[in-house]
Amino acid sequence: MKRSKAYVAARRDAIIALLESNGQMSVNALAEHFEVSPLTIRRDLNQLETQQVLTHEHGSAILLNPLGRPAGSQQVRANKAIAREAARHISDGECVFVSASSTALGIISFITAEDVTVITNNGRVLQMDETPNVTILLTGGEVRPPRASMTGDIAHDLVRRVTASKCFLGASGISAKYGLASATSPEPAVNALMIERSKECIVVADSSKLGHESSFQFASADEVDLLITDTGATDAQVAELEAYGLKRVVRVDPSLAAEARRSL
Repeated sequence: MKRSKAYVAARRDAIIALLESNGQMSVNALAEHFEVSPLTIRRDLNQLETQQVLTHEHGSAILLNPLGRPAGSQQVRANKAIAREAARHISDGECVFVSASSTALGIISFITAEDVTVITNNGRVLQMDETPNVTILLTGGEVRPPRASMTGDIAHDLVRRVTASKCFLGASGISAKYGLASATSPEPAVNALMIERSKECIVVADSSKLGHESSFQFASADEVDLLITDTGATDAQVAELEAYGLKRVVRVDPSLAAEARRSL
């Protein structure tokens, strides 16, 4: 019998919780714990690895954050809560850009709107579970491991041919003075084009990114229509960004999101 999306999502949350407690677990141990096949666990781990929550190799899974260091549950839950909230801003029939950010990519799993077209330069989307209500278009381009982002002239050309209702972008740093920035050099050019070719710019970033200055800028604060972050963002940080032109901020509570997941 096919399991519901809620059941699968709850199991994946439980896998994260186990790894937080144990640091590392084998595929076989996880399969035994959840009474499912190793193939099912590998599918779960592939999905979580796509979201840069963990890495798995040699038959074991290790919890990571996007920078590759041991992650706390708060950041993992924050990113999932942010992605879930962002998906609520997508309506039936929309065409949207999704950047190479892991948080932005995670939005796709939470889309409930029908007949949505997502255009992304993140090759990891190919590892995600099928979402029947979403059509995925890859930009193509030069692949940049380990993020699997697609950049360069081919990606730019595809983005220039599209007018999207919204773009959903992540950022390595969000500064009131210096705007949105990435830690890698090729991706900002694609991000900037997505903003240019969209009617609305939505940024998804956990509170640790606020006030952080990264190397390669791709937008100023006044180009952002909505920032979705978590409750770790202070009133002072939000006020400073709004003073520099950012139009709206939504702060989600990761703990409430976790409670909602457990109630399913």
